[in-house]
Amino acid sequence: MVAMRLADDDRGRVPFALLGVLLLVGSATFSGALSTQDPVADRRVEDAIDQMRAGTDAAVRAAVRDAARDAAANPVTSPSNTTVGRVLSENQTFRDYLRLRIALASEARLRSLSTTDGAVAATASLPRPTNESTLRAALERVSIDSRDNGTMLVVTVEDIAVDVTRAGTRVAGETMTTTVGVRTPVLALHDRTETFEHRLDASATNGGTLDATVTTAMWTAAWTRGWSQYAGAPVENVVSNDHVALATNAGVLLTEQQTFGTTDADARGAVGCAAVQTGVRSLLSQTGVTGAPAMADALPDPNPTAGGRDPVVSTNRSIDTAVDTAADRALVSILDGRGDTASPDDVIADAHRASVSVESDVRVVRHSDDPPVTPGPEWTLGETTRETNSSVTTLPTRTPAVAPETTVVSAASRMVTTRTVTTKTWHRGNETFHTRAESIDEARVDVAVVVTPDSTPAPTRPLDPTLSPGGALDGDNFADAPAVASDVVSSRGGFDGLARDVADDSIPSTRTVVAPRASGLDAWIRADLLALHQRVRNRSRTVSARAVAAGEVNPAGELAADLRADRAELLDAPATYDGVADRARVAVRAAYLDRVVTELDERANRTAVATDAADDAARDANAGSLSAAVAAEHTARHVLDTTATNRPTADAGTVRFVPDADPMYLSLDGRSGSAVPTVADAGTYHPLVARNTNLFTVPYGDATDTVLEPVFGARRRVPLRVAARALLAADDALAASNETPADLRTRRDELERAVVDATNPTRVAARDVLAFHTDLTSTERQRVLQSAFGRWNDSAHEALAVTNGSVSRAIAVEAAEPGTADADVLELRLDDAFRSVRRQPSTTVPQRLTNRTVESTRTARQDALAATATDAVMNATGDAVERRVDDTLQSRFDRSFRRVPAGMPVAPVPGYWYATVNVWDVAVAGEFAQFRVHARGNGTESLTYARDGSTVELDWDGDGTAETVGRGERVGFAVETAIVVAVPPSGTGVGDVDGDADERSPGWEGGPGCTVPADCGSV
Repeated sequence: MVAMRLADDDRGRVPFALLGVLLLVGSATFSGALSTQDPVADRRVEDAIDQMRAGTDAAVRAAVRDAARDAAANPVTSPSNTTVGRVLSENQTFRDYLRLRIALASEARLRSLSTTDGAVAATASLPRPTNESTLRAALERVSIDSRDNGTMLVVTVEDIAVDVTRAGTRVAGETMTTTVGVRTPVLALHDRTETFEHRLDASATNGGTLDATVTTAMWTAAWTRGWSQYAGAPVENVVSNDHVALATNAGVLLTEQQTFGTTDADARGAVGCAAVQTGVRSLLSQTGVTGAPAMADALPDPNPTAGGRDPVVSTNRSIDTAVDTAADRALVSILDGRGDTASPDDVIADAHRASVSVESDVRVVRHSDDPPVTPGPEWTLGETTRETNSSVTTLPTRTPAVAPETTVVSAASRMVTTRTVTTKTWHRGNETFHTRAESIDEARVDVAVVVTPDSTPAPTRPLDPTLSPGGALDGDNFADAPAVASDVVSSRGGFDGLARDVADDSIPSTRTVVAPRASGLDAWIRADLLALHQRVRNRSRTVSARAVAAGEVNPAGELAADLRADRAELLDAPATYDGVADRARVAVRAAYLDRVVTELDERANRTAVATDAADDAARDANAGSLSAAVAAEHTARHVLDTTATNRPTADAGTVRFVPDADPMYLSLDGRSGSAVPTVADAGTYHPLVARNTNLFTVPYGDATDTVLEPVFGARRRVPLRVAARALLAADDALAASNETPADLRTRRDELERAVVDATNPTRVAARDVLAFHTDLTSTERQRVLQSAFGRWNDSAHEALAVTNGSVSRAIAVEAAEPGTADADVLELRLDDAFRSVRRQPSTTVPQRLTNRTVESTRTARQDALAATATDAVMNATGDAVERRVDDTLQSRFDRSFRRVPAGMPVAPVPGYWYATVNVWDVAVAGEFAQFRVHARGNGTESLTYARDGSTVELDWDGDGTAETVGRGERVGFAVETAIVVAVPPSGTGVGDVDGDADERSPGWEGGPGCTVPADCGSV
């Protein structure tokens, strides 16, 4: 490396002349400053800065309190499209609004902050925003955080300018960042209110307490009232919007308890009063909502019956399903040999036939060949002759193996030696040449003549006795078979000839023998079959009503599976049949069981079709699938169980959050705006709206048509049972009315004619059954029918007697001796004939006529209600009015509506079904005109957070004009759930029978809040 002298290095060098000038000027300035500096003034500057630091913390702390109070009193959760509204983010609106309030309040507080000491003065300031850009910068200077569960607010304010002047001249300054912690629960109030609203509005699977409460409570109410209706209680409206409102308010209380640790005291009392008025205490107890337990004993019975108050019905009920009419139909089918079902006579005939045949076992023990000499290729084959001779040698008998049900009549074993000589003649020109070959076969032939019973549905078993009389009923069995077997052997030249034929593949053809029927065989088998029928008919299976409601279980399929599994036990076939009669008996039992299983399989298919159709109808009605509804209720109940074990409680040593709602009870009735804060006086405010839709209406509508069409084959028609009950309801209403409504009388008479027309085909069917299955003369048959049908003195009861089997029993005991098997079988034949004929459109009734008659019946009832109430008012007041109205209507009109069936039959076989199901789609939406939460606690500022939908304005630039920031949205929610109820078959079923299948509260179309005619914005 070559060294460089300093004089030669000019890199980064400052000219000495310039450096000298700078040194001289700096020295002069510094010397001047030293000569004029006041040590006391310098200390005042430092003190002023320190004072401003302390004052700035206090000012910001005060600004935070002011901003928290203002933000809680007038929160913004939805920003407006204004200069100030646009700086607030969509997902953190309230926090940004609070930060903006803190920024503006801090600017205002700091503006008045100053200190003076002689000629030295100090100020602190933040830039005042003048446009959107500077407003956004002001917001960015403030950051917030929370501590202690939102009760401590930590605020950092940046870029606070501190300026110090002396005699008006700025002598010092700095930029400060201040962080303060203020005990204010503003964020806790907002966050808990947001959590509260989420729990009100979210689904149960997403933490929605209200959804879980409404779903659980409404399922409990619907199952309790639905099963009471099925039992005969005068329940017209299984799912009512009043119950929905009560469940919703109970859910609000539970959500308050879950979120804030306590509930609105006024709301607790209001819910208790509503429970008394609604009469559904179970809704409160089932959801775990407390607050009015002292009123429990005073609550009225929600489901009155003759026995008094009913207990709350669990949704985990069960339904007993039996083979029942499937066994009846199978019995009639097999007795009459209908369709592809063999009759008992055919089965018995098969059991009494057998084949006589030859079983053999041939084994070649020796084979030898003497191959012929073949001449050369120039020789041509002429003729071939064969000569066969056989000889037979007797061997010790060895019987061939036979099937277990086969009986050997006689057997023998032979050695058959067959010698075959083959001679061939060859030609070549005029020359002739003969060749001779010999083969010898020795074969052992074991042969037996056997009797094999013909195939039947009975299990394969040996038969003993077979070839001799005896056994059950001491029958002859196949006693003729040995003679036939002997003839088979003798016709072949004895066993020697038979062995030769078998060895030569010439087996004699099979012969058939028929065993004579033993005396009393038919009656014996019939009695045995009827006993089995009764045993099979009574076989049952208990299934979950919830599973039936969900379409998750097919009762017919379950019963069919049970019969398949227990078939051997039911057949009770012995290890060895006691003769032919015993085998015939078991064969008939087997044929019957097979037919029962076939019936159940067909019914299971119909059940699946009906369930799928019901599922589709529920989806079309926006209620979702049946299984999804049941699963949702299970989830909701689990959510409430979890909530009950993890419910927060208020702690006196910490901050208490007390909800305070207006209105305190969310009612379905509209309220005048003048009675509700923040609502225009002229408006009508609806804090709660609800709608519940009953899918399978009464008597029947489009949804039920879809389900029943595959069975009854015609839409817009109802089964005879439904029309007959509607006719009875009309008769009861007419009997109870002081004045006969003209339209009800007209429609009732039209419906009666239709019911009579639909009943007539059953008379024809009954006449045919008597003609084919009894020995009665035509005159006697007519007398039997007149006597049997004459037991019912009106068309409606006669039609119901046809559908419930009463007519079948009446005809059977008239035509045959009561208590005999003949009477029982005749009754089953009649029942089966009636079920078959009711599949025809001619035995159904127009749906429109039926529905219109029911509508007129309802109108007559409502008119009577109004008249009775007017009369009661003239004679009593208060509770006596309601009591008299209720007593009068119950005695005069409630009976009529217990006549009309409701719901969708599962496996809708005419005359039988497994359960009745109905579906309700429930939707409810609500909001509070004002929802406040008060925070109280030791060491923490008392604060009230209020959401009322008001518009919030702010003068952010100090020009004297407030600009809209946004508004604090009202606390609102919307819940939708589906309810599925299943009850056992028969009875009235389950469903709303008051004619209001689509029940909507006032204001439903507009939603919760204000509706026309007035604009219900905040005032």
